[in-house]
Amino acid sequence: MNTASKVERKNRPQMTAENSRVPASATSNGNKNKATGMANAGGEKNASAADEPQKQKAALTEKPVLATQPTVAEKAKITAKRTVPVSPELKPVPTQADQTPNLRGKPQQNASTADLAHQKSANSQAAKKQESKPQKTPVRGGQGAAGVKSAADAAKKNAIPRPEAWEDDISRNTLDDLPFTSLPSPASRDANDFENATRYQVVKSYLKGTPIQQFLEKDTWPIPTPEDREGYSAGFDENYWISGLEDYLKIMAIADRLNVVPKSVMDFGCATGRVVRHFAAQSKVPEVWATDINQRHVRWLYEHLPMNVKPVFNHCIPTLPIADKSVDIITAFSVFTHIDTFETHWLAELSRIMSDDGMCYLTVHNEDTWDALRAEKDNEKNRLIRSLVKIDPQFLDHLMGPMPDQRSIYRFTESGPYRAQVFHSNNYLRKVWGRFFDIEAIMPCHHVRQTVVVLKKKTRS
Repeated sequence: MNTASKVERKNRPQMTAENSRVPASATSNGNKNKATGMANAGGEKNASAADEPQKQKAALTEKPVLATQPTVAEKAKITAKRTVPVSPELKPVPTQADQTPNLRGKPQQNASTADLAHQKSANSQAAKKQESKPQKTPVRGGQGAAGVKSAADAAKKNAIPRPEAWEDDISRNTLDDLPFTSLPSPASRDANDFENATRYQVVKSYLKGTPIQQFLEKDTWPIPTPEDREGYSAGFDENYWISGLEDYLKIMAIADRLNVVPKSVMDFGCATGRVVRHFAAQSKVPEVWATDINQRHVRWLYEHLPMNVKPVFNHCIPTLPIADKSVDIITAFSVFTHIDTFETHWLAELSRIMSDDGMCYLTVHNEDTWDALRAEKDNEKNRLIRSLVKIDPQFLDHLMGPMPDQRSIYRFTESGPYRAQVFHSNNYLRKVWGRFFDIEAIMPCHHVRQTVVVLKKKTRS
């Protein structure tokens, strides 16, 4: 059974309750009666009003029958009358709907071979024209951010494409699963190698007469390779280990002075546990949190350190999965020296988790750092100076003057969460950090060239 097309059904006269049936005479006498039937179904426009009474009388006396469907030939004639020919020179470019196959997967009947060829050619030309237009490039912050309108504009603004893993916008090495190749533990090494290390003379006064051998014997876990410890003290494992012990002993000295007895500590930006391992080995603190934005560092911790260490892979958006007022000592070494955004949010977050009697021990670059760098401006091995000169070729000239009395940011990249060197003036620390904490002490160059800021819970007036 042939089915009328959508177009034919749309244009067919609609039947109502009164004209859904037509008299038998309308189908018995060929074209004449057919015309009468069509008049009953919808009416010819030129029918006269004088014929109306006869039609009504016939409708009452004759036996009604169902209206018949037009034949295939009749449908073809109707379609031909309705189709308006288009001259070749004015033929429109076919639309997507014109090229869509019907339900049987065959080309539509009104598309000839020549039409399809014309459509293909027109589409090809349109595609080439589209390719020739400058394309927009996604940039950090969303397409079109900062007035970027095209790839050329993006290049001018040094737009950086997003990383393959979206997580690397806010963290590092999120998908890393390479195995570790770690180094022998401190306990397995000769104590004389540590006593002969250059950092030993610095830490010696904090040992208070205790032989370093006693500290070494408690640390039975491997030492990470330089690649897994941010490159620090490459080739000098003893100095790396001693630097962590030195900071641990300095922290505990301040805690003792402030009467802080820790039951829970957290090292914010812990890397592979340079300081955390000493809390685990040298103290009896039952809970040691270790957070970092580098997933590989965090994985090293839970593959190598004991169960009281709780490694957390966090990101640069300020939030930590730690309970309010639950941490007694919070440390952060060379972390706020790199936080260029959301700084105050992080300060508020650390204040949230710090216990009422707790303390923060954070390091910054301040005026004392600036002066120390000035004294080493010609030292080609000073990594901080070299990195700052790469960012700002005029940095050495600026270094000869006083440090700006503000927070100064030297950004070395626009991608990822680790992208800047940050300096804080002491006045800035008091004016901004002092809103979140009571500043107990600012200790110049207490962590190599970095200054230590000791904070307590804000006193409510």
